[in-house]
Amino acid sequence: MKKVYQFWFWLSVSVGVFYVSSHLIKHFFYHPMVSVVMPTYNRANASLSYAIDSILNQTFDNFELIIIDDGSTDKTPELVKRYQKKDKRIVLLRNEKNQGIIDSLNRGLDVAKGKYIARMDDDDVSLPERLERQVAVMEAHPEITVLGTSITGRDSLVRLPPKEATPRLIDPEEVEINTYFSSGLAHPSIMIRKSFLDEFNLRYDKAYLYAEDCGLYKDILNHGGRLSTLQEPLLRFGFIQKLNKPDKYASTQYETFKKIQREKIQPLLTPDESLLGHSQSTLKKCTLMKQLATANRDKHILSQEKLEEMIAKQCPQDMESAIWVKHPYWSDFVEIIGEKRLRRAQDEASLIGQKGKEITVKWDKWDTEIYRKIDDKTWEYVRDQDGHVKTKK
Repeated sequence: MKKVYQFWFWLSVSVGVFYVSSHLIKHFFYHPMVSVVMPTYNRANASLSYAIDSILNQTFDNFELIIIDDGSTDKTPELVKRYQKKDKRIVLLRNEKNQGIIDSLNRGLDVAKGKYIARMDDDDVSLPERLERQVAVMEAHPEITVLGTSITGRDSLVRLPPKEATPRLIDPEEVEINTYFSSGLAHPSIMIRKSFLDEFNLRYDKAYLYAEDCGLYKDILNHGGRLSTLQEPLLRFGFIQKLNKPDKYASTQYETFKKIQREKIQPLLTPDESLLGHSQSTLKKCTLMKQLATANRDKHILSQEKLEEMIAKQCPQDMESAIWVKHPYWSDFVEIIGEKRLRRAQDEASLIGQKGKEITVKWDKWDTEIYRKIDDKTWEYVRDQDGHVKTKK
């Protein structure tokens, strides 16, 4: 009888050791395909639960969600812990005191185990297909280092193409040129190859406060990386409310971006300070683009063909014939070509109706939209034809 008890005792011990060991092995050696990195601060009663749910409800499930609580003083940690009990893919990191988004992001990058890093903000919502579609593109295009997506508003109607359709990607040469005038990619939508960041020891840089994404893209490009955008609206931007910005956020961000612009432009030319900034008019942007094109003919830093193509598409040849468009997400011109053909950046469109002061426009790559005519030179976006607005009113 004693031997029987001993047998069952040692069997139980062996099973226990195996169970614990297997879980430890899984913890230390399991590597998810994607690490979603999301900093948060005092968002327990706002949008955090929406952001978390949107990741946990992805059609792609091989991920970890790393939430960095940046010293919250509300019940943010408790909220995340409740989610953690339900879903073991959540990793909670806590900063003892508020250190800012750059330190928080870098902490998330350092512990991430995924092949890919997906950024997420705590006041946005990812569409269920986001990770699946981005991973598919990254796997099929190893030359892409960073992949962003299109973004949309809270109430916009989203129509995604069939999965079997060929993904529409913006040419990396075009995205690189765009980073001379804006971030180039919507930061909370991006997916990055972790191996590239680690190979070149790249992280977010405090020298680029409030424009840390632009600084990281600059460093990635400088090391031979390539950026692209999947033209599918896979992120609802500012779903609930944007973060409460610290004092002088906007002015600091503006000056930081101008600093990045100088660093990017100086190998080509000494820029005119009056042309710098991420919110310059189309006229100033086009003036700078043409200067870059002239300098680039000899230095070959950018794709000359792509630069000249973008100038042809984005810069009105006749400023007098341009109509200016106000929109929640962009401000641009419409150049009348003939009686009905219009052009906005890369998109041609038809003016398909006018009722009173409202003008209905069908874009080549966008939904039909309705604008209100303010005067002979300006239109203002009103709504999609189906009634959905593109921004929270």
